[in-house]
Amino acid sequence: MHTMIITEERLKEYLAALRQKNVRRIALDMEGDQGMFHYRYAISILQCFDGEEAVVIDVLKMGANDTLREFMTCEDIIKVMFSCGNDVYMSQNVLGCTISPINDIAVAQKFLEMPINLTNYLNIDKEEKDGFQRANWLLRPIKPALLQYAVNDVLKLLEIENNLAAKLIEKGLYEDYINSSRAASKKEYSVNPHTLFLTKFPGYARLPFEKKRMAAALWIFREFLGEKFDCPVGYLLPKKYMPSIINNGGEIVATIDREINRDRKSNKRLPITMIRELFEKAIQSPHIPQKPVIKRRMLR
Repeated sequence: MHTMIITEERLKEYLAALRQKNVRRIALDMEGDQGMFHYRYAISILQCFDGEEAVVIDVLKMGANDTLREFMTCEDIIKVMFSCGNDVYMSQNVLGCTISPINDIAVAQKFLEMPINLTNYLNIDKEEKDGFQRANWLLRPIKPALLQYAVNDVLKLLEIENNLAAKLIEKGLYEDYINSSRAASKKEYSVNPHTLFLTKFPGYARLPFEKKRMAAALWIFREFLGEKFDCPVGYLLPKKYMPSIINNGGEIVATIDREINRDRKSNKRLPITMIRELFEKAIQSPHIPQKPVIKRRMLR
């Protein structure tokens, strides 16, 4: 059984109750969409367990708010998580806050030179777990099987962390574990998708300047396209095809049109006028690389 929280007011009451019970640690996990179903990333739910009560916070229904951000960052309640990096990334980019403080079970396993996994503790097949994680968590109502999976994912985290902490203390590694876990909260994961061409566009660093400009414009164009259709950008234009577009040698909009519409039925083709409009908008982006101005020293 679990309690469902769908309003900020109810979340305030839950946070107050945790403090009244002097709860110092909660198990925490989240489910959401990281570009599988929609353009923008979204957190669907947070699942929590304080050792007695399991709670599911419907973030999608509630929306980001100050109480939610307080819950995620309050220093008086440690969040026990497993491999928290992706969750911190989602929190920073969706809620505008980090998660802090964190005790990360995966970090403990690493220090103890143990296999980094959770499925062995949860009595769930990895393939079955992967299936649950790939589900569309943004649909409402959430299927009971999905909710049960989400709750089960946190019920043993406190117990697991207790056992690992005892081993870390015995080996003199506990302080290192805490410091390493806390570092994840401080890491900056916030990203602007329009600048990711710098690290994500295949072979970008080796391109000549003009092709870097075209690569940046093509990347930003793809973001505009994903936003327009509320669709994961990789569905519209896979990243692996992008280098061939800028290296084609022909007129780039025509090349984009040919690549995007290659396998589309006539009634599903994207009009070239729209492609041209979005690409021209992309090339005007302030994130497009500009050739540095070389100041020449005047001879006297």
